[in-house]
Amino acid sequence: MKGNSKLRILGGAVLVILLGVGATGWAMWPEVDDIPEVLEAIDEEVSIADLVLVGQGPVDSVRLGDLEGQRVFIMIEGRESLRGGEGKALRRALHRWEMPADTVGFSIGDAPGGAAVMKGKIEREFVGPMRDEMKWPIYVDYGGKITTAFSLPRGHLGLVILDAQGEVVMRHAGDASEAEIREIQAALGASEPASGPEAPEFSIAGVYNGSCRARACVLVFLDEKVGRAEIPGLDEGGFEGEMSEAFEQIRQPSVRLARVMLADWEPDQRGAIAGVVVGEAEGWEVEGWPFVDPADPDAGVAEAREAFGIGDQAALVIVDSDNKVAFSATGRIPFWQLSVAADILGITPKPYGKKHEQ
Repeated sequence: MKGNSKLRILGGAVLVILLGVGATGWAMWPEVDDIPEVLEAIDEEVSIADLVLVGQGPVDSVRLGDLEGQRVFIMIEGRESLRGGEGKALRRALHRWEMPADTVGFSIGDAPGGAAVMKGKIEREFVGPMRDEMKWPIYVDYGGKITTAFSLPRGHLGLVILDAQGEVVMRHAGDASEAEIREIQAALGASEPASGPEAPEFSIAGVYNGSCRARACVLVFLDEKVGRAEIPGLDEGGFEGEMSEAFEQIRQPSVRLARVMLADWEPDQRGAIAGVVVGEAEGWEVEGWPFVDPADPDAGVAEAREAFGIGDQAALVIVDSDNKVAFSATGRIPFWQLSVAADILGITPKPYGKKHEQ
């Protein structure tokens, strides 16, 4: 099926940039280093203040020394975090946490130096479309200068935290244990998000306030009819096209929500969640979750939209088992926020390349 292997990367949006680099120059990737028990010391000749994240596309160059007075963290994605799924729990925590006002973060794609000859294509076809999908500004580090400067092993997920004086207070490489994630949280001064407000009264297709006191409820509102042939990245029968066309397709809010429900949130993980989809679907379903006609005046749809303040837009609402509104977003929901939604529900989205029946 034309383009299907390309389109499936949309399920791993955080890593789509590295996948793009790999798609255009995978053979140029260096060997992956082993992670030592103790990270090598930073070379005394390296001036952290003079390190520069080189401007690309719409983002300006950033000299780390110019960020003095702010706490800084740099998240580096390497080959193993792409292919082996390193750092999932840490990445999700960073998306979820609330950071102090004086904290800034950057996402770095560690790319082979030889890929720099294609940086225009990479920016145009991969990085550019992803910039407003990510929580932090994106840079591609051709040749791994930042990884080398901080003496981190090549090819792995890396995290560096600088204090307000620009001093390195923490470095981490590879997967992070729960204890290490707590240490990183403390170093960043980050906090878990506060509980949301009490859910308003609502009832759609048997999903209502009372049912959400026993288990989480998910309300999916589509703003247009979505056919299977419009959804990128499915194993069978989905949208087929080139990467640029897939990006444009997945920017449609309802198509994005359909993709998440159908392909990324697997049925066995949705089993303990009460869900309902408001909207029209053609050629696809969400196992165990009913669809409701948005035009049915007796379905409670208009009342629910008004109660949650989501207007007539595409939307995703999560009411947790304490009957609190844990998540509510409308329109084209960025990939990083969809990661937060999955985290709230305890769902691990389908790994890159994994197939299942749809």
